[in-house]
Amino acid sequence: MGIMKKKNVLLIFIRIFLAILILLNMSVIFFFSAQDYQASSQASDKIGSALSTPIYGKFEDKTPWEKEEVRLEFFPIVRKLAHILEFGTLGALIYLFLLTWKGNLFLQYACALAATVLYAISDEWHQSFVNGRTSKALDVLIDASGALIFCSVLLLICCLIRKGEKNLKTTHYFLSNHRAPKLKIAVAADLHGSDPQKPLDLIKNANPDLILIPGDLMDDADLRAPEASGYTFLQKCATIAPTYYSLGNHEIACYHRGNPWRHPVPLPLTDEIRARIVQTGAHLLENESILREDGLRICALTSGINGKENKPDADTLAAFAGASGFRILLCHHPEYFVPYIRPTDIELTVCGHAHGGQWRIFGKGVYAPGQGLFPKYTSGVLDGRCVISRGLSNHAFVPRIFNAPELVMIYFGYDPTEIKK
Repeated sequence: MGIMKKKNVLLIFIRIFLAILILLNMSVIFFFSAQDYQASSQASDKIGSALSTPIYGKFEDKTPWEKEEVRLEFFPIVRKLAHILEFGTLGALIYLFLLTWKGNLFLQYACALAATVLYAISDEWHQSFVNGRTSKALDVLIDASGALIFCSVLLLICCLIRKGEKNLKTTHYFLSNHRAPKLKIAVAADLHGSDPQKPLDLIKNANPDLILIPGDLMDDADLRAPEASGYTFLQKCATIAPTYYSLGNHEIACYHRGNPWRHPVPLPLTDEIRARIVQTGAHLLENESILREDGLRICALTSGINGKENKPDADTLAAFAGASGFRILLCHHPEYFVPYIRPTDIELTVCGHAHGGQWRIFGKGVYAPGQGLFPKYTSGVLDGRCVISRGLSNHAFVPRIFNAPELVMIYFGYDPTEIKK
């Protein structure tokens, strides 16, 4: 089962779950509306007396006159707030359900509001048939205000998330190494088969000397499709600058360590896929290195996730660490750097995979695959020679928050004033 099929299954599950919650919410509203006046009043008195205690003191200890005063003053507020909560929750659930389909946020917002208001009208009409109950236009307006408040908050959150995820930016790092030539490097990590046009525009404007793609350009299912956007990205990159591509966990179909139901066993690339990559003009490196005519030596470590462990190929790393030239290592997993790469003197390592920690709070990531909660290595530069990209896109259902995707540009021998940002 490919990653896209898994996403579809998860999406169906989410829709079913939300649909059940919507029906439960409607059922609760229907149940309370079906109560006659006496039962409804008793229920309101119980809730109202419990909620009034922090404000007015214990309800049961009051005199009849004081109880009546609380009923007249406080209980109506409780009932109206209950309406706002019931229909606000219903509106939010309907909106979330609609958001599981791609579409215009504002149209989905309007549809959620309309559906909730229609149910509020039907609820008031239903009450008109219940003994001692009446229907009121004011109650419909209160119900609608609850849906408006809850859905508007969701709309604001969605707008902020979508703006953040689409706000691809370029991050510039100026490094120094006495062995390095004057060099501009673009790091394009974790595109995950997304629309490549904006990253390509940024890369073209940056005019790099090298383009490095440290894994998760696309999933294993995309690799089998000749028309996949990842191949277009490779082809366009190769026309801009020499492009080097290594394999991440998604290319080899190892999405998470230790989960047998998610293909923990690596799937080797077929000769047909390798030939297709070569045709783009990009250089595919699989646990191997090449020495360029300009003295740069470039190596790529294929993702080492194999279901039992997660570590790089030791022989490839040892051979590269002992090689000559200015060495640049493509390593999809930033968690490899400290235990395996830092002990060497490799001049530059570029990584991705961590997606910036998905949510960034006070500049720190919240979760990263391979590192878990509150990971240490999600973005920035380690030891002045390991650069971690937050990635070009978001492929998960969980949105990126305070974590804009990025194209990383690395400079050796450049003054910041020379670069137009």
